[in-house]
Amino acid sequence: MMNETIITKVEFFSTSYQPMRANVAARNFSSLTYRTKGRITVNTESVSLVSDENTLTFIPCGCRYSTEILEDGEMMILHYQIADGAEDFFDEPTLITPVHKETFLNLFSRAMKHSTAGNRSACMADAYRLFAEIEKELLQKKAQPSPRLRMVKQFMDDHITDCELSVNAFAEMHKTSEAYFRREFKKYYSETPIEYIKRRRIEIACHLLRTELYSISDVATRAGFGSISYFSAEFRKTIGCSPKEYRDM
Repeated sequence: MMNETIITKVEFFSTSYQPMRANVAARNFSSLTYRTKGRITVNTESVSLVSDENTLTFIPCGCRYSTEILEDGEMMILHYQIADGAEDFFDEPTLITPVHKETFLNLFSRAMKHSTAGNRSACMADAYRLFAEIEKELLQKKAQPSPRLRMVKQFMDDHITDCELSVNAFAEMHKTSEAYFRREFKKYYSETPIEYIKRRRIEIACHLLRTELYSISDVATRAGFGSISYFSAEFRKTIGCSPKEYRDM
C-alpha cells in the first residue's frame, strides 16, 4: 500500500445483488467494497479470493476478473481514481478481514450520508480515512503481541463502555509499569490505550446515534463517557461535528 497515493475522484454508493456469474472488463477506476452480507469469489489469472460478510475487497484500476456471487448479498462501495503517474494502494485484487469491523462500517456509513448530501469534499476525506484505517490494520497484523497483552486488550474490548477503566489497572494486569504498558500497547496497536478506548467508544456512539433510538445523554452513557460535555467535546474532535449534527445528517 502506497502512502503517496493522490486520489482525484471518488464515488460512494451501496448495492444489493443475487447469485450469478460474470466476467468484468478492465475499468478506469479502482474499487474498495465492504461486504455487509453475502459471499462472492473474485478470480484473475494470478489471484483467487473469497469475499465473505464483513470483509474489504480491493480491485485495482485496469484489472479484468471473473466473479461468482454465491448468495444474496449487500455491500457498500467506493470507486476512486488516482492522479496520473501515481501508484495505487495495491497492485492486484486484495482481500482484508478487518479486526475493527465497526470502524469500517462507521466510515462507509458516514460516507454514504455525505454522498447522498452531495458533499464531495467530505467524501474525499472519507476515502483517505478508509485507507488510513486499512494501513493501521495491515501494520497491526504484521506485529504479534504477547499472549498477556492480547489478554489485556481483550479485557478492554469486553469492558470498553465501563467508564472506570484505567491504564493503571491494565498495567497491573500486564504485570508491568504504566509507562512500559503504554509503550507496548502502542507498539502493537498503533495507538495509546487511551486513544484506543476513546476511538472505540466514539465508534459505539456513532452506531447508537445512527439508530436514532437514544437521546444524546443516553448515547454518552451507553458508550462509556462520564459526562455529556466530555462526550460532545471528544466526538467533535474525532468526527468533526456534534453528536446531534451527526445524527441529523
